[in-house]
Amino acid sequence: MSPSLLDTPLSEIRHALHARPELSGDERRTAEQVALWLEEAGADSVLRHLGGHGVAGVFRGAAPGPRVMLRAELDALPIREQGERSWRSCHEAVAHSCGHDGHMSALLGVAQQLARRRPARGEVVLLFQPSEETGDGAGRIVDSAAFETIRPNHVYAMHNLPGRPLGEVSVRPGAFSCASRGLVVRLNGLCSHAAHPELGRSPAMAMCRILQGLKRLPLQLPDDHGLVMVTLIHARLGEVAFGTSPGQAEVMATLRTASDDMMRALAEAAVSLVQAEAEEDQLGVEIDWCDVFAATVNAPSAVSVIEMAARQAGESVVRLETAHRWSEDFGVLAASGEGAMFTLGSGEQCPPLHHPAYDFPDVLIERAVTLFTGIVAHHLD
Repeated sequence: MSPSLLDTPLSEIRHALHARPELSGDERRTAEQVALWLEEAGADSVLRHLGGHGVAGVFRGAAPGPRVMLRAELDALPIREQGERSWRSCHEAVAHSCGHDGHMSALLGVAQQLARRRPARGEVVLLFQPSEETGDGAGRIVDSAAFETIRPNHVYAMHNLPGRPLGEVSVRPGAFSCASRGLVVRLNGLCSHAAHPELGRSPAMAMCRILQGLKRLPLQLPDDHGLVMVTLIHARLGEVAFGTSPGQAEVMATLRTASDDMMRALAEAAVSLVQAEAEEDQLGVEIDWCDVFAATVNAPSAVSVIEMAARQAGESVVRLETAHRWSEDFGVLAASGEGAMFTLGSGEQCPPLHHPAYDFPDVLIERAVTLFTGIVAHHLD
């Protein structure tokens, strides 16, 4: 039996979510449980199936006013959890190793507050988004017809950040987290007998040139737009058969930049490189993209609101000098209204995100609730 939202400490709510994680695109049970909790909190309306399994709870004030959206993520990761905690994942090789269980619990804490006291005006939308880890959940929500009924004037999100002091708020106007995308290259030649490689078309040398060329690409692009990275993640040539000269090869890389404009330039340069090297060796080529994330760009006015709420809550505030290297599809939502994301320190000794031993610190939940309620109060009270 699921715990009651209104009568249960938020740490127990998180433990219940943590114990039953679901992967991107398969968040059915999590989404329905969140929807039931929002209904228990007295949301004026609860929208289901947004962009897949997305859920939104709408809480209306007494008077007209702006709409403030707070966003959390529903999905977990394909990671085998380590640790003996009692709320350990019940699902083999699936775990909330990014802290989305904690992010959801914080928004449910805001729902607890709204159940007791509505804002003076406007609307609060608590959005629980699917498929953040694959980079397409926010886009699907924004593209859905129902999104127009909850399109925000202001939108905020939080992500916990291991390695930083517990409760430290970090934020940055402009680029906050990088754009990234996965590049998949398939080279198609012609296999032959290993004794007569000249009778085939091996992609071996083209594959090597592509690997070298991709690694050099950031050095060939302007460096006045912040971070530009190419990380080689996979390469495969032919099959394990000593009597065969290979006919196929595959290369994968992650492209990462501080801006969407620079990502477009880097992606175009990567495609040109691959096509030129394949043509030189008379190879067919297929190019695919996956896990495409836009950069998250924070509105300066929204950053100021976050800093104000953090100071009121007694939390230390740090302005980042550069954007985070990791990616977040919150950027799609931030572009729909005046928005910003901030990070909340999880402690210097906390295992890093996506580590098998990672577990969201329970002590952060109430601190995140306080920050979010302060942000809402600024706009609606």
